[in-house]
Amino acid sequence: MSDLNKAVRSANDLRAVGQQLTGFDAATWRTATNDRGMRSSIVAVSLLDATPDWDRLRARFERLTRLVPVLRERPLFGAVGISMPRLAVDPDFDLDIHLHRTRLPSGGGWNDVLGEARRMSLTDFDHDRPLWECLLVEGLSGGRSALILKLHHAVADGQATVLIAANLFELTPEGNPDEPEAPPAPEGRPVSVASVSRANIADNVTRAAEAAVTGVKLVAELAVGTVKNPVGTWSDAVGMAESIGRFAAMPESALSPLMSGRSTNYRFATFDLPFDQMRAAAKRRGDTVNDIFLGSVTTGIAAYHDRHGRPTRRLRFNVPISLRKAVKDGSSSNAVTIARFELPVNGVSIDERVKAAHAEVKRWRDEPALSLANPLADVTWMVPVPVLASAARASDITASNVPGPPIPVYICGARMVGTWPLVPTVGAAANITLVTYDGTAFVGMSADETSIPDLDDFVSDLRSGFAEVIGAPVGPTDPVSGGKVDQPSHASGVREEAKPAAKKASMKKATTKKATSTKPVAKKTTTKQTAAKKAPAAKTTATTPPVKKAPATKASATKTTAKKAPAKKAATPSSTS
Repeated sequence: MSDLNKAVRSANDLRAVGQQLTGFDAATWRTATNDRGMRSSIVAVSLLDATPDWDRLRARFERLTRLVPVLRERPLFGAVGISMPRLAVDPDFDLDIHLHRTRLPSGGGWNDVLGEARRMSLTDFDHDRPLWECLLVEGLSGGRSALILKLHHAVADGQATVLIAANLFELTPEGNPDEPEAPPAPEGRPVSVASVSRANIADNVTRAAEAAVTGVKLVAELAVGTVKNPVGTWSDAVGMAESIGRFAAMPESALSPLMSGRSTNYRFATFDLPFDQMRAAAKRRGDTVNDIFLGSVTTGIAAYHDRHGRPTRRLRFNVPISLRKAVKDGSSSNAVTIARFELPVNGVSIDERVKAAHAEVKRWRDEPALSLANPLADVTWMVPVPVLASAARASDITASNVPGPPIPVYICGARMVGTWPLVPTVGAAANITLVTYDGTAFVGMSADETSIPDLDDFVSDLRSGFAEVIGAPVGPTDPVSGGKVDQPSHASGVREEAKPAAKKASMKKATTKKATSTKPVAKKTTTKQTAAKKAPAAKTTATTPPVKKAPATKASATKTTAKKAPAKKAATPSSTS
């Protein structure tokens, strides 16, 4: 065999065995595989104002998998099973295995959508295929539909999920103008276990050698620094050691006297609120949107503990911190690490909660060990999974804030009117994640069924916490049917605004019909008007004072939605993760 042929074969072998998971990706895979309570699949539920054409949707996902090759890559395992798996292109990739659709029964609604999302989240992936799936849920009222996307956390964090969605969704109902053609589909080929094992050994030896070289350099730099600037050098060294200790610290138990139980089951809930109100609240207080988010969460959880007569001074929070600026080696798909700290809950003011959140997040972002997050994640390979799982269950709440598109997006002609992140509890009592999109903050949460058996009360107190901190009403938990709340759902509001042309067209058709067909149309029109007029009257019988405010509140909310487009780009700097 010629040297050229050997080189080509070697290159093909390297491509076939792919790359090994490292850092946070590897840690996520290992814990999720060995303890089902530690599974951290990312689920995003998007509400669409129509049902996209199935063939167009399939073509859109086919294009996405060519632009984002990891969606065609499956795990490969060595002979011993000690090393982390590799990701390589699946030669048997079949889009129809990952993309499905279903139709709700008559009368199905948002709770059924969340039920499908829960089923998908609680079910593990097929480890012999690419680590994602998507479900189109048809049959929502008014011709609406929902798109549920599930990704393994080992291949994408929250921000990476947003980037994947950016390549899936479109800027206009007609599609993206001048969109470049997708590259050819990557080709995979079968690979032997022996080849995977050899590649793992080679990678492990390389990393060990690099670690040894790095260690020698650090010792040399420490020696030189000791001669030139002993006080500063050893002060920095001690500071780094202490910072690493804070990163590696493992708490023993959760702090909540109420949310102490843990199980492997959880349920989902959602709501939304005007993002401009969050920004206004942050501006009034001189804080960031993320401070307002964490302050709202702690305020709501304080109310939940008061409801049960079990107040607590502090709770332990997990908050993802973005590494996209701190780490630039491209070694991990998950450019994120987890900061774990305590926040005050009961017995303090809202201002104290917000300021404490700001101080803690800033302290963690300034940690010297932040730049070593991926190497530290590699070290967790030596820690038994039960120990890691025990430390995870010692946290009370996981809270995350991710920026999404500041403008409306579409998919195959349907407009996305809302999107909710639904992340498993991963050991905590609850996970609360916020995504900003098109001027609205969408909050998705998971709650452990043992820790929080009364989910409706928990969500009610959390919504009240947000309303109290931002000083504005919060949307309902059901964006499809709505509810008796002061602030209508952004999703239903957009749907009404997006249809004026259709309404005018239908009115013109009604007036031009023959006299024989006019009477039925007139009856329908009268019925609709009567129903519309009955709604305020029904509210009046319940409570007279708030009823007078309700129409005005809805009108102002609609106007705000229509005018806030120029300021939407401010959403991006508010991210935590």
